[in-house]
Amino acid sequence: DPRITDATLLKLYPDRIQISIVERQPYALWQMNRQVSVIAEDGAVLTPYVSKEYLTLPMFVGRGAEKRGKELMALIDRFPEIRGNLRASILVAERRWNLRLKNGLDVKLPEENIEQALAVLSSLDREKKILSRDVVSIDLRQADRVTVQLSEGAAAAGCGVTER
Repeated sequence: DPRITDATLLKLYPDRIQISIVERQPYALWQMNRQVSVIAEDGAVLTPYVSKEYLTLPMFVGRGAEKRGKELMALIDRFPEIRGNLRASILVAERRWNLRLKNGLDVKLPEENIEQALAVLSSLDREKKILSRDVVSIDLRQADRVTVQLSEGAAAAGCGVTER
């Protein structure tokens, strides 16, 4: 049973046995091929069924995301304004992450220096409220620049985000 991390069976003479079980705790949801599963911190799939009690868990999407999600969440948890807006973390080509925020905004993170990119995003949100602007995506993959794609409505209205 994947929900069990460890089990111990102890024979107590003359006529008893003692069973100790350590269960894996639900850590996140993982979506692969449109199938959502509850996973433990180590990525082990606990159950394919998702009941309402698990809907507040972090969501990871993509091949390999179940194994690498804990590491990403440790970084994201350092930035509460980002964590509070996070809907899903999507592993792209098993090498880098996109963050999908609750408002539909996509944030493209680099393969390396994710913490630095999150710090830039956090700073932009503090200074310019970028996470609540009318934008479709924020690309942080290049260390020397941030690329912002406006929504069609914002682009037609001539709105913009000033450079940092």
